[in-house]
Amino acid sequence: MTATEERGVRSTTELPVRGSSPLPAAVVTVGTMALATVPTPLYPVYARTFGIDETGTTVLFAVFALGAVAGLSIVRTRRCAHWAVRDRIVTAALLGAAAAVVLAVVPGLVAFALGRLLSGLGVGIAAASAVTFVTDRARAGGRNVRFWDAVTPGLAMTGLSLGPAAAGLVVGTGALPRWGLYVAIATVLMTSAALLAHRASRPVAPQATNIEQQPAAGPDVRPRTARWPDRLGACTAFAVTGCFGALTPHLLSGGHHQPSATAVGVVAALPFLAGAIGATVLAGRGRWAFPLVVTGLVLVAVATRAFPGTVLGTVGFAVGAAIAGAGAGILFSRSLGSALRNAPPEHRAVAASDTFTSAYVGLAVPVVALGTLLGVVQPSVVIVAFTAVLAVVGTVLTLRPGSHLRDAAVRQRTSAL
Repeated sequence: MTATEERGVRSTTELPVRGSSPLPAAVVTVGTMALATVPTPLYPVYARTFGIDETGTTVLFAVFALGAVAGLSIVRTRRCAHWAVRDRIVTAALLGAAAAVVLAVVPGLVAFALGRLLSGLGVGIAAASAVTFVTDRARAGGRNVRFWDAVTPGLAMTGLSLGPAAAGLVVGTGALPRWGLYVAIATVLMTSAALLAHRASRPVAPQATNIEQQPAAGPDVRPRTARWPDRLGACTAFAVTGCFGALTPHLLSGGHHQPSATAVGVVAALPFLAGAIGATVLAGRGRWAFPLVVTGLVLVAVATRAFPGTVLGTVGFAVGAAIAGAGAGILFSRSLGSALRNAPPEHRAVAASDTFTSAYVGLAVPVVALGTLLGVVQPSVVIVAFTAVLAVVGTVLTLRPGSHLRDAAVRQRTSAL
């Protein structure tokens, strides 16, 4: 008997032989994240409908962020250690589906806030649970392990990019009403939940241990949380995307007219989409993270200051958002990977929860702050100040000993000194 088993912790080396496809869990992650950002290009419509201003829409976003942090906190509790990981993902899918239905069919400001809260809860539970589940399922079934290891860190940003893009292209063009898009997302999430629940009922080999049951630490084992550099990196990465989420509607309007939902949706999706690509394709280029972020933000500041409300300014903003988003994706992938790598198997869910909690705090702060400041401060001033802060953070994270932002060759040279 191993020391892990003596403490009452389930072994994670024995895996079920059936029902190990990671795809439904990945779809739940993408779907719940997409639902979170669907309202981004639609907030002006909601503001007119509910009779609220930018501060009001900021509060509505804060409700979502509160739900996300609450969901992540639930996963981190000791009681949740006995809750099967597959069941958590099913619960997240059902919460997301319920949120989508509320947003689709129940009118009124209170109902919208409730839908956003439920959406946040689903996002929090899915984010902390699906990351390890997807890679474990891939290894258990021997299904494209390298592929899933590569794409899993980018699932969250992929979903966050699909939300505004779908809302802008489908709802903004009139191809589908708002309620239709919400119903479509609810259908996808409920289908994924049904597949996960069905596969959980399949028999497994008698000698196999059910890895869907999260290992439960004994009374003498304290969960090992994510380290501060990993938390700060995740917070910073999502702060970059949150900054663009708050700035996009204001900057595309030039402060004078109402931009189309299609334009806002497409441009708002760019930093998240670039982040997903950065997390998947460029994750090994840790040294590129902050140079890309700073370069993108500087380009945005120049475009915003020199060409406000023009086509050239919009193009410069979009390109800068994509460049900064790619850097944010690299940073988040490296931070999440470092947090999971430094946590023992029985504590990986806690490490993932810590990392995503920091990420969603980072996502919410710029949205709330900028929603309050944009009425009195020039956007270019805000961007310059934000860039300066990120440059300091990047210097600290990159130059610290053992930084996960250094490439392997750099770490080897440093250790040889």
